Amino acid sequence: MRWLKVVIFSLVALIGGCKEEKLATGEPAPALAAFDLQGNESGLERWKGKSIYLNFWSASCSGCLAEMDALEALSKKWRDKVVVVAINTDPQAVSLDNLLAKHQVSYPVLRDQLQITQERYRIIGTPTSVLIDPQGRVLELHQGMRKPVELEATFARLAAQ
Repeated sequence: MRWLKVVIFSLVALIGGCKEEKLATGEPAPALAAFDLQGNESGLERWKGKSIYLNFWSASCSGCLAEMDALEALSKKWRDKVVVVAINTDPQAVSLDNLLAKHQVSYPVLRDQLQITQERYRIIGTPTSVLIDPQGRVLELHQGMRKPVELEATFARLAAQ
């Protein structure tokens, strides 16, 4: 019985330790614990060498939906230097297909069903964006919606990295 308690405690400590990665400006961006829409695990290393506009969003967030069209246009304009990676925070039961089709979203969309990525990035609401440089370091965390003019300036700054 004692060994069982040791094993359980070790597993809890190990699992808890996996979530300890935290967001800090100037430091490497925390690993993603998110999956693409086909259910495949996805990580930031996929976009190494480009700046990343990591966008946490929800289907019920009006500010998130208001940014979608501008993010789509900017992702195409700056595709050689900046990639938009959208992390949806909704439960798996929320269908995204019609919404993404309506906004003609072509940038990568990931789902954070276990909310581990949200925890690592200290997300308390949507929309929240995290700017990551081509070397994978966190440049900035921004909570709230950005207007198209602000987004344009942000992308120009990211492209200059």
